[in-house]
Amino acid sequence: MRPRLSVPADIRAAFVAPAVTGFGAMALVGFYAALAPSILAQQLHVTNHAEAGALFFELSMVAAATILLTVRLSSRITMQAALALMIPTVALVVAAQVYASMAIMIAATGLCGVAAALGYRGGLQVVNQIAPDDRRAEVVSAFFICCFCGNALPVIGIGILSNWTSATAASLAFAGMITVFALVALGFGAKYAR
Repeated sequence: MRPRLSVPADIRAAFVAPAVTGFGAMALVGFYAALAPSILAQQLHVTNHAEAGALFFELSMVAAATILLTVRLSSRITMQAALALMIPTVALVVAAQVYASMAIMIAATGLCGVAAALGYRGGLQVVNQIAPDDRRAEVVSAFFICCFCGNALPVIGIGILSNWTSATAASLAFAGMITVFALVALGFGAKYAR
């Protein structure tokens, strides 16, 4: 028997919101891991590697604390909060670049940690709730594929785009993509919530 990796037809529409949420959450983390040091060096003129590491440490600690402190929130509320927070997060990242502000970048990093943690946890919980018992493993695997694609593909795209334009223009494109994805996922989440 060949293994299947698909989402059952009857939950595909409901799967869109958590899948896009996971994609967006991991795209934010990937963006920070791969590109925040370049933003610091090029736009904010911060070349100290310890400061770049401190930003990612902040993101990790905020994400861990958020997961621990929001255990009692429902999965749908958690997922929708993550989607709503992704929009101001990317706006703050672009603002930090435009205004060359470390204070805005620190705020963006903290908000990114909250959005990423809520997005991952909320999306995964919703997937577990909507997946049929006999197909749970393959549906959760599909969710993880969306997360891993979110972690890699946008960062690669931003890297390519920043070579053709500027880092700020690439970040604006990233912000636009995340905003559109968040709005689409919010729409699907509201329409197909159980």
